[in-house]
Amino acid sequence: MPQNRVTYRVMYAPNPPVVVRWGGSEQPDADGVIGRLCRDPAGPERDNRHSLRAFHIVPDGRAPVARVTTEQTLGSRTSGRPAAYRVDDAGGTPLARITFRRRPLLRLGRTRWTVEPVTGPALQGCRGRLVWWALWWPVGLPLSLVWGITSLLGEGDGGFGAPRRIIWRDPSGRARLVFRGLSDEYRVLGQEVDPRVVAALVALHQSFDPSEGSGALGWYESA
Repeated sequence: MPQNRVTYRVMYAPNPPVVVRWGGSEQPDADGVIGRLCRDPAGPERDNRHSLRAFHIVPDGRAPVARVTTEQTLGSRTSGRPAAYRVDDAGGTPLARITFRRRPLLRLGRTRWTVEPVTGPALQGCRGRLVWWALWWPVGLPLSLVWGITSLLGEGDGGFGAPRRIIWRDPSGRARLVFRGLSDEYRVLGQEVDPRVVAALVALHQSFDPSEGSGALGWYESA
């Protein structure tokens, strides 16, 4: 499988959901399953800001390929404190630290995801491109509100949401990972990012920005 053309996605039809990957023109199948997303039964209770996470990515019949635990929960929108998550392998060896910072309240800025692997460069990505946000606020948001109201009245189809695309870049500005919001797929650009870290990031991101089929609260809160 050519690593420079690998795509990841969460499939929600199984229960629990699974992270899959495939390459080139191939389609996801059973051979591409990385693991099931399993909440830690001994994990912490849900917090008020819904940012606690404790889960494993578990292949059938094998040890987890990655474990995700919470180091720090989200602060308020005004404080700007990010949530921080630790990614370990099956033996407890650290693989990466992932932070999630929400868009500041009443200030310019975008939701930001940062990945700090133990080996390799740090990656940072912001939700949506600036040009699309510039169009969203004056045009997209009012239309979305109208569609939302008509949907509540049973006369609409749900409309469309805010920009979701994320491009994770290294310090040199090179794109390493792209989330394509319309297709809900994650495209890896290169060979340097550990697949276990990518799978953990995909699962975390999907728990906060759920795709269609995952439920309104995302797979983690619905589990």
